[in-house]
Amino acid sequence: MTTREWKQMFESREFEEKYTYAGNDLGAVYEKEKTTFKVWAPTAEKVMLHLYTAGSTGEAGEKELLQVEMKKREQGIYEKQVKGDLHGVYYTFSVTLDGETRETGDIYAKAAGVNGKRSMVVDLEKTNPKGWEEDTHVFHPLGKTWVWEVHIGDFSNDPASGVREEYRGKYLAFTENTTLNQDGVHPTCVNYLKELGITHVHLLPSFDYGSVDESKCDTFNWGYDPVNYNVPEGSYATDAFHGEVRIREFKEMVAALHKAGISVVMDVVYNHTHSLDSFFNATVPYYYYRTWEDGTYSDGSACGNDTASDRAMFRKYMMDSVLHWVQEYHVDGFRFDLMGLHDTQTMNEIRKALNELEDGEQIFLYGEPWSAGPSALKESESFATKEAMKKLAEGIAVFNDDTRDAVKGPYDKLEVPGFVNGKKGLEEKIKRGIQGLFDEKEKVQPVSPAQLLNYVSAHDNSTLWDKLVDSVKKDQDYETRHEDLLAMNKLAAAIVQFSAGIPFMQAGEEAGRTKQGEDNSYNLSKELNRLDWNRMYKFQDLISYYKGLHEVRNQFSGFYDLSEKARTRQHFYENLPEGIIAYEMEGIRGTDQWEKVVVIFHASQEPTEFVLGNTGYKRIVSPSGIDLQGVYLKREKAKLDESGAYVFVK
Repeated sequence: MTTREWKQMFESREFEEKYTYAGNDLGAVYEKEKTTFKVWAPTAEKVMLHLYTAGSTGEAGEKELLQVEMKKREQGIYEKQVKGDLHGVYYTFSVTLDGETRETGDIYAKAAGVNGKRSMVVDLEKTNPKGWEEDTHVFHPLGKTWVWEVHIGDFSNDPASGVREEYRGKYLAFTENTTLNQDGVHPTCVNYLKELGITHVHLLPSFDYGSVDESKCDTFNWGYDPVNYNVPEGSYATDAFHGEVRIREFKEMVAALHKAGISVVMDVVYNHTHSLDSFFNATVPYYYYRTWEDGTYSDGSACGNDTASDRAMFRKYMMDSVLHWVQEYHVDGFRFDLMGLHDTQTMNEIRKALNELEDGEQIFLYGEPWSAGPSALKESESFATKEAMKKLAEGIAVFNDDTRDAVKGPYDKLEVPGFVNGKKGLEEKIKRGIQGLFDEKEKVQPVSPAQLLNYVSAHDNSTLWDKLVDSVKKDQDYETRHEDLLAMNKLAAAIVQFSAGIPFMQAGEEAGRTKQGEDNSYNLSKELNRLDWNRMYKFQDLISYYKGLHEVRNQFSGFYDLSEKARTRQHFYENLPEGIIAYEMEGIRGTDQWEKVVVIFHASQEPTEFVLGNTGYKRIVSPSGIDLQGVYLKREKAKLDESGAYVFVK
């Protein structure tokens, strides 16, 4: 059959009705006395099961233990039961189609050997660290959420992190009681996060990916190239050869963050695979990927392929995978990479499946509402993009890239500034972001601020500091503490915290993180990408400012209100000079300590005065610092001597 004929067959109602399997027992279901293997392979002529002593060829003592044909069942299922305790035994399937046989790992594998080539039977109870039974999800009120995005390696690869050498860049770095250069004074890693006050750690992809050789771990990658979606990445484990180690250490990481009161968000990349030479294509060729009418693969991810979330068995796969991470690893949330490539029905069904769990409504779910290119989704379906906001279920949030670009300048034009770094005429765009809205050019707007993440930097593109340098400084000196850039950085952070929606930031943004101007560091050196913990303390005043901003946000309901009515509480001052945005909000009696709050974003370099309307105000935020006790104003006019954010309360 041609790829076009495969497409027609897979998208037919007859195929879906005959072969959609609803069971929750695909993969290797372990019991002490036996293991049951099930694989969905409706187009296969024959499937063989192979058992091995090791996870890769060439390992010491590696040999094949068993090769046996699997029994074909209804709905495209092949099944084989093998007696005995198989914990730690590795396995593959050989799938024969049109006379060609391909050996493949199990797409439903829960454990794997080095580099994920062979799947592993695992007794998951044996992977639980001490006290795991007492570990529970950590949830925070959505309006008071503050997300800190970090790559697991970046977190501790710097020796100054204080993490012991064998744990640097590993899951276990999150379990260490660390200080700067082990000085016993300045907290780093999780100790630092507790002091900063973030609520969620967003981990860049931490499932098994294909771009790093786990046997060497001598290269760097962000990990947006999935191989085994239900298996933790081995390069972050202290031992990548024994499949149970990475599972136990991932759980130890989660438990340590939970103990610190921090929720764990996984960055999940279901929109594409490492390559088309995948376990998916080896098992059921062409089914799991979208193709155009001529049979060519679509590439909406710009990574060589995009998956078919709209097909029943990949939709099921995504749901099963998300539930696995929640139930087995106690993960508290998910960020969907290129969510705009998935169909809205799939995203809504994932949300529904999570909601049906105990406290499942509190599982945080958000994603990128865009794609990297066109994709061959069926016309009857709709992409989970901004245009589909009203079709997305409550409890699915998206990034507001419109406000991001208005605040600091476009991500793809490094020299072009935004509001905080000197561009004129952006006041109305910033106001929309403050209200929890997209740019006016967008056809559909969020129903409520609960659907929006506000941010000015993420792992993609330049760091905020580097963007400010590139747009303001001609010498491209990224190391120096430029005081004018510090002021711009503070103003950007204030806009994020005092806008309707959920604040999000890249790790190190709060300390002027630099990657020396590199705007796409996904495969560059560990040294370039890692958090510079010494720099973190050189910018301690900026860190304190970020911390203070979030404390202020949590003090007043007008900031953390994510309801549809939140926008009606914001009243903007009109006819202000260029470069100044101001709004006021009334407090709620019995809820708020302040009856009125005035917020001013002053991007102009020219000092000015602002008429508050009456006396009795205290200033709690200014460019120079944050003081919740406040400084009383003696008159109704407030001096705006420096560019930056000002908050007045009464």
